[in-house]
Amino acid sequence: MIHKSLNDIYHLYDSFLIDVYGVIYDGRDLYPGVLDTLARIKDSGRSVVILSNMSLVASVCMEQYARKGLLQGVHYDKFISSGEAFKRTISHHIPNARSCFQLFTSNVEIFRNSNIVETQTLQEADFAYVGLLDEVRMSFLMDDAYKKNGERVAIENVTSTDVHDLAGLEEAAEILDICLQHRKPLVVVNPDIFAVEYVSSGNGLQRRPVICQGAIGEFYEKMGGQTLYFGKPHHPIYDYAMSFLDGCKKTAMVGDTPWTDILGGNMFGVDTILTLTGISMEFFRAMDPELSVEEKFDKLLETISPKMTLASLRSASQRPTHIVEAFAS
Repeated sequence: MIHKSLNDIYHLYDSFLIDVYGVIYDGRDLYPGVLDTLARIKDSGRSVVILSNMSLVASVCMEQYARKGLLQGVHYDKFISSGEAFKRTISHHIPNARSCFQLFTSNVEIFRNSNIVETQTLQEADFAYVGLLDEVRMSFLMDDAYKKNGERVAIENVTSTDVHDLAGLEEAAEILDICLQHRKPLVVVNPDIFAVEYVSSGNGLQRRPVICQGAIGEFYEKMGGQTLYFGKPHHPIYDYAMSFLDGCKKTAMVGDTPWTDILGGNMFGVDTILTLTGISMEFFRAMDPELSVEEKFDKLLETISPKMTLASLRSASQRPTHIVEAFAS
């Protein structure tokens, strides 16, 4: 059964882990009704943890969303970004590392007050940290991908394509070649392969899927390099998040992405709720409109999700406990 919104089923749980992009936020604004639904859940005595794969520290994320009206204490209890969770547990996950080199956009806050020193050259570093791909990602839209020979690449096949063959990712390929040459592991704090954001085009701002850090990690693995992931769907971020839900007996992970939110929640052993917004809706739009939602979702799981998920994770289910049309009605 597909429910209208979380309003129909939130009474089944005493706590929630809730994704941001594509669930409560569309890349520019909060979805209609989100604040009311979150306030209703909070007022009912349930615990709400916002769980995002953003690599920024939580305080920066919270300031950004507070300007949109999303307030701690009113709409949620705790905001956990993968960047914040990594910062708080860095010594546990990479205990022997003392230095890093930052690729693409630097993330100063994530290493502030840690034992990790940023180096000026890759050769000096114990690992390379994959930052936001501002300039690189803006030149590469996942739904407009081509090989250098002009062959079109479907969005689900981008990360299984050799990065050296993809037009528009020459800079990323060159950087990864250098990392591989020096045998440096990559640390990917945001495992998302892409995110749907507003991008400028000839027709004004359009919501389009742009490449994220997780894609860089997958490219590097396929080149033979070592990638260390943090964030959904990987276990450590759930361990960290659940430490703030002590005493809660029935938790659900709410997200729009089968291969991060739903897969991660299922692997961790909590119920999962898929919203048919964000990334899921991007794929649904490209399918036969005559198909039912159930048929579209089956097709997503059978033909697309396996290609968007690391091979090491494919044994776990990406089927949610519940499906809702949107977070809020």
